[in-house]
Amino acid sequence: MNPVERRSYLDLAAARYLDALERDDFAAMEDIWRTAEADLELEQILREVHAGLLEVQVHEDAAAVEAVITTAIESHLPSAEIVRVVAGPITAAAVAEELYRHTPDRLPIDAHLLNELLRQSGEPLPADLGLSELVAWGETHFGAAPAEYWKVFRQAAVKLELRQAAEAEYCLAARRTPQPEGKP
Repeated sequence: MNPVERRSYLDLAAARYLDALERDDFAAMEDIWRTAEADLELEQILREVHAGLLEVQVHEDAAAVEAVITTAIESHLPSAEIVRVVAGPITAAAVAEELYRHTPDRLPIDAHLLNELLRQSGEPLPADLGLSELVAWGETHFGAAPAEYWKVFRQAAVKLELRQAAEAEYCLAARRTPQPEGKP
């Protein structure tokens, strides 16, 4: 069997195994595992399939637990703020959500309307958060807004950047340093 045929054979066996798993076909799974007893490469692939399925299950379980906890907090503690770790660049939606949750006093109605629009935007913020650059970026992407809005938007963006940096530093600091061999 040439390498291409061998790879096709292994891929087909893995696909048949996944199909048998989905259908709860224990006889088919047993047959494939019997074949894998004599084929170390097939056995390794089947183990990788299980490792991948377990990883998916762990992520699904974690997401389900997070959803239940979030729902409980939102229903029993409506004034609580659920802080989610943001990976990647901060978006206009994240800043607008921060402004929605912590609305500054005396913003004009136009600013509130724009903020509602921005809560739906996945547009990443510009790297330079200087006020004039931010206003130019915002007006280019979303239209004109009162100057007070862009000032509070910038303050919230800086706050989120600082929070994200602090969370990243905390995660790095919270990691255990490896101990030298033989020491607890």
